[in-house]
Amino acid sequence: MNKKAIIIGAGIAGPILALQLKKIGFDSEIFESRSEDNTKEGAFLGLTPNGLNILKEFVDLRLLKEDYTPGSMKFFNSKGKQIAKLGTAYQNEQYGVETIQIKRSNLNKYARIAAKAAGIKISYDKKFIKYHETNEQVIAYFADGTSAAADIMIGCDGMFSEVRSQLFPDVSAIQYTKLISTGGYAKIPELSKPLDSIRMTFGERGFFAYSVSDQGEVWWFNNYFREQQPKPYEIENTLKIEIQDHLVNVHKNDDPLFSKIIRNSHEIIAYPVYDVPKLSHWYKGRVCLIGDAAHGISPHIGQGASLALEDTVVIAELLKLHQDYGTAFQIFQSERQSRVEKVIKSARKVGDTKTKTNPIATWFRDRFIGVFIGKQIRQLDWIYGWNYYNNNKS
Repeated sequence: MNKKAIIIGAGIAGPILALQLKKIGFDSEIFESRSEDNTKEGAFLGLTPNGLNILKEFVDLRLLKEDYTPGSMKFFNSKGKQIAKLGTAYQNEQYGVETIQIKRSNLNKYARIAAKAAGIKISYDKKFIKYHETNEQVIAYFADGTSAAADIMIGCDGMFSEVRSQLFPDVSAIQYTKLISTGGYAKIPELSKPLDSIRMTFGERGFFAYSVSDQGEVWWFNNYFREQQPKPYEIENTLKIEIQDHLVNVHKNDDPLFSKIIRNSHEIIAYPVYDVPKLSHWYKGRVCLIGDAAHGISPHIGQGASLALEDTVVIAELLKLHQDYGTAFQIFQSERQSRVEKVIKSARKVGDTKTKTNPIATWFRDRFIGVFIGKQIRQLDWIYGWNYYNNNKS
């Protein structure tokens, strides 16, 4: 009989993990708290070569280019002068794929389609509430009164992981960073043709970025600092209007196009950014965490999805090598933790550069960012070039 795995969460990591586990003889069932027709995943994200090279085994990457923007970036100062460029064309030659930005909903859709095509069951409206272990299995319980049993359970349920809460109830809660990640979609006549890059501007009082997708839609993002953590009802009802008004004011002395994009957005995305406490363990017994559930990362360098995809490769390979689940989980954490913590540190550094608006810092940034970007291209190889099989499993 095949071994069985319960996977909590049907975002990007859950379906791809199920596909990885199928290759090594595991039967997996994925449980997702949201309904199948819930498509309110409006944010877009970057997928870099380290993630794309994993994803392409299961998903035709051409499908992702049905609605996308390029990953190349051009940087401008508050006067509209281009001060640096971070191209991605070199990635095709070096890694075989090139960074793109896609909508999270499309990424999840194609991952789920691939899992279903492989015979993997995804059960929706299954809110995980607790689990119980015996000597033989782990049992997951759901809010609708149902349960499921398997040999192991993997928590792929993201930053707000209920599996993590149940696994380590004494760990401190995630911390609000006073930063809200914002963005949106707009249609305006001036920007109706796809752009070759993301325009990243260090404005007079804040940072603003936008691009135009192959569908002629403007995708934009910004950082919004808010001292008080928004309540759930504010996120649903008032926060987006508050952010819209605030950002228009922040950018009133910048390129008027920014305010026009913000005002003409048919959808605005807003979600608080949190720090996940560093966990001493990512696992206990027959249960293990991967992706944001284990090591949440801020969105500044677009590595959340790619790191989660890396996790799926490593944990599947270790479960193939080690019959004892505890051993596999322990080695998984020891092999992954130093890398993900280094990436998390890099993300925080990039976030800091978006907020430096004092005159001295701005002067240095405008003159030396080109040098910094050139250096970054060389240094990013340790992120983009990751390959479990060629990197001595590091």
